[in-house]
Amino acid sequence: MTTADGHIIGTTQISGSAPHNRAFNIAMMGDGFQAAEQGVFDTACSDFLTAFFGTPPYDRLAPAINVFRINVASTGSGADDPVATGGTGASPNTYFDSSFGNNGIRRLLECNDSTALTVAAGQVPGFTVALVVVNSSVYGGSGGSVGTYSLAGGATEIAIHELGHTAYGLADEYPYYAGGNETGHDHHPAGEPGQPNVTTNAVRATLKWRWAVNTSTTVPTMANPDCSTVDSRPSPVPTGTVGLFEGADYYHCGAYRPEYDCKMRELGVPFCRVCRQVIWNRIDPLGTLVARDRTPLSVVARYPEHLDVFAEGSDGRTMSDWWDANSGWAGWFQLSGGVASGGGTGSPVTAVARYSGHLDVFTVGTDNRVYSAWWDVNGGWSGWFPLGTLAARPGSTVSVVARYSDHLDVFTTAANGAIMSIWWDARTGWADWFQVSGGVAGAGATVTAIARYPFHLDLFTVGTDHRFWSCWWDDRSGWAGWFPLDTLAARPDATVNVVARYPDHLDLFTTASNGAVMSTWWDARSGWAGWFQVSGGVASPGSPVTAIARYSNHLDLFTVGTDNRIYSTWWDDTTGWAGWFNVSGGIAKAGSQVVAISRVTEHIDVFAVGSDGIVYSTWWDGSGGWAGWFQLGIT
Repeated sequence: MTTADGHIIGTTQISGSAPHNRAFNIAMMGDGFQAAEQGVFDTACSDFLTAFFGTPPYDRLAPAINVFRINVASTGSGADDPVATGGTGASPNTYFDSSFGNNGIRRLLECNDSTALTVAAGQVPGFTVALVVVNSSVYGGSGGSVGTYSLAGGATEIAIHELGHTAYGLADEYPYYAGGNETGHDHHPAGEPGQPNVTTNAVRATLKWRWAVNTSTTVPTMANPDCSTVDSRPSPVPTGTVGLFEGADYYHCGAYRPEYDCKMRELGVPFCRVCRQVIWNRIDPLGTLVARDRTPLSVVARYPEHLDVFAEGSDGRTMSDWWDANSGWAGWFQLSGGVASGGGTGSPVTAVARYSGHLDVFTVGTDNRVYSAWWDVNGGWSGWFPLGTLAARPGSTVSVVARYSDHLDVFTTAANGAIMSIWWDARTGWADWFQVSGGVAGAGATVTAIARYPFHLDLFTVGTDHRFWSCWWDDRSGWAGWFPLDTLAARPDATVNVVARYPDHLDLFTTASNGAVMSTWWDARSGWAGWFQVSGGVASPGSPVTAIARYSNHLDLFTVGTDNRIYSTWWDDTTGWAGWFNVSGGIAKAGSQVVAISRVTEHIDVFAVGSDGIVYSTWWDGSGGWAGWFQLGIT
């Protein structure tokens, strides 16, 4: 029973079109199928595809998945089924030497992993996972370095379950090993399991999946009152509740699973939320994120060799990707299951780094409340939590400033347009929302905030009269009243971008009602200047202007032009304003925003949503000039 007991017929790609080096590649092989039985194997693979892509989250990950069918003819039909474990005694000669009865358990079906992996590598270079389909109606499967499953009833469910082990390292969530109430499985051994979907830790604050547990959910959620037996009571909470349910990882007590039920516990039910997220995090980075139209991106440089990028998916999911000089781009992942409001152009995720090992993010949820989450180098991502009960304008932007490392000031617009603020301080926690000096923003307008120094804030917005207004706060005098910045008529949905090149100077950029890219500036010595058009620039309807100051006497501007090309210009105190130029041939989604950041003075990273809805990036470096655009998520 070796490779002499059959031969490889050939390989066919049966699903997917993603580049092989940028995809999750499944190599399916048949064992115990004679040459005349290849049609049975082909049908089994087709059945798997139907069930697989009908199972969340695979139903939304198909663009990043390729499936290959490797037809192998065996001399014999079926698989070994030892009498010692209750089998028939069958012992056919098959190519991968598949056998039931491993570890004394009849259902534990394994093959020659080494042979299977060798064939997969030879037939599908760069394969991700190998799955062997065994031609037997006896129930069985396993999920080691190679996944196996038989053609018993519910075969596709077995396959998807075993793939959970092989591809993602998920644990079995059922509370027994061989079955039933066997002895020796009353209490889980000490120590935390390495798998992401089981735990021995019952402390909410340090729970692996604390991001998914609602604050109102009791932890533990369900405890086994009799550790000598499997707890077969019904769930005390609604289906889909994430918490801590005792009985998992083959033990009655001492090990917990995230939900009452999950495909890793019982076939025929969906994956739990935690398992779905693990699968998503493994596959989604291989695909390309399609961003929500016109929803701004956000980017933070926590330190010079690292970037965190935030976007909204076309379905509103709050998404992030990160880059580090040591490892490159990580790939897109969903932030703690968050979904943002789709009103207007959609609420973006706004991010700020109070210090290098911490991020705070904000958005408006589908219920139009303002939400926040945080990431810390010591604890990972938290869950989303609401900031009070304020009803925000649907799709509004949350602006946030960290005046110092233990303080945040947050601004947004209420449903009635009122300009609202709330703040957090490490000593006192979150304050309550309040209206800033009676200000009301125009429909679609955002509030821009900047801290020129730790005890001063400047705010800007477009009012209901379509004029630009400003307000400021100082710790000595509190909030001032709103005042207009001359009489310039703004686009109704215009955004004010502001840069403080040094503490006593502000440069403002926005778009006028005719799309002209306009600027004004304030200096402590001379006050406000008049508005002027920047180098004749005109922006695409809805596209804001992004400005960065790489050093105190230099500015770089970016926007999307009326032809939807991505443009830039720059100002230097020795030469003044340059003309606009197209950045590396880039073309953006109409009305979208170009985001730029300078990690170091002679480097700029630029991000934009392309005409195809995919997030792209390019960079400029003083030593090499502009690079070409590339997609985030597949490079």
